[in-house]
Amino acid sequence: MSTRVRVGGFVDLSTVDWHGHLTFIIFAAGCNFKCPFCSNGTLIPLNSGEETSLVNLQSRILRNLPLLDAVGFTGGEPTLQPKAILEMFQWAKSRGLKTFLNTNGSNPQQVKMLIDGKLVDYVALDVKAPLSSDVYGKVIGFTQDVSGVVNRVKETMRVCREANVPLEVRTTVVPRLIDDEASIGKIARSVRDYCYAYVLQQFYPFEEVLDPAFRSVMPPRREALLELAKVAVREGIENVYIRTREHGMEKVIK
Repeated sequence: MSTRVRVGGFVDLSTVDWHGHLTFIIFAAGCNFKCPFCSNGTLIPLNSGEETSLVNLQSRILRNLPLLDAVGFTGGEPTLQPKAILEMFQWAKSRGLKTFLNTNGSNPQQVKMLIDGKLVDYVALDVKAPLSSDVYGKVIGFTQDVSGVVNRVKETMRVCREANVPLEVRTTVVPRLIDDEASIGKIARSVRDYCYAYVLQQFYPFEEVLDPAFRSVMPPRREALLELAKVAVREGIENVYIRTREHGMEKVIK
């Protein structure tokens, strides 16, 4: 019997999720964070999305195989469904496809399991805020102490570095929450020894944003993202990018 997985959807041919690759992207349903600005707010409940079989997804991938070069999981938080990721990535590797994981870093042991099995080629880690528990808790929607979460995010970075798996760190720039040079500087100093690339993403007030208060927040301007990205460049990160709806992915230099 084929393994089941809860998904919120998929993209047959994504050029956005893993820059430079044509990737079949699966949106895993369920997340253990409650970021108020989350653009996929409907996928946060663990029972959200629809249950399907890996075989169904694999059949769809096969139809696009001449064009695809990778399979990836995003979310939600994919590592909450480790068996499905493991089996899908094993299958993808058997077909000669590369594999991509986008995670919030809360389950480093699951990331390590994939790495130890040589099943993941590229990891994108969402670092939501400066890595201190007081700030991080607010940004991920928790009121209790989140020092354990912060430590697990750091451990995810260490796991990738020790295995030489390319790590892309992403931060969403959200007006009134994470949009200042001091915050970006702190994040950059925390991640610069671990990441291959650092990407500042433009928040956009989609209808699915979790907290209604953020659905009326204007997206940060491209020019503002460029200035924040230059902070990360000055902190010593070589590959710094911004991603906006207007211009897509752009590399930033001093």
